[in-house]
Amino acid sequence: QQNPKKVAGRFKLSGADNPGIVHKLTSVLAHHSLTIGNMKTEHESCPFGGAELFTMEGRALGYEPLASGFELEKVRNELVELGESLNCDIEFDDITGHSIRH
Repeated sequence: QQNPKKVAGRFKLSGADNPGIVHKLTSVLAHHSLTIGNMKTEHESCPFGGAELFTMEGRALGYEPLASGFELEKVRNELVELGESLNCDIEFDDITGHSIRH
């Protein structure tokens, strides 16, 4: 049996922590029928101002059949807009076809 074709993206968010930040990012992925392959989060105290720096990174996967008009570039653009609205940086890179460690 042949494995279903998939698309894969790597995401990384960094910025000031705020309520719902994980939900907001994962909601964008879910809207595009992507699932989380793996994810890790970390908190770090900033040396100045006492704010918490939050980082989240992981892999998003989508399996065929994908929605009509699906493009990873659209996902990237929505995540960048989300990052701007949350005052944080969000990166999203297409890693489809790359060797992926589980």
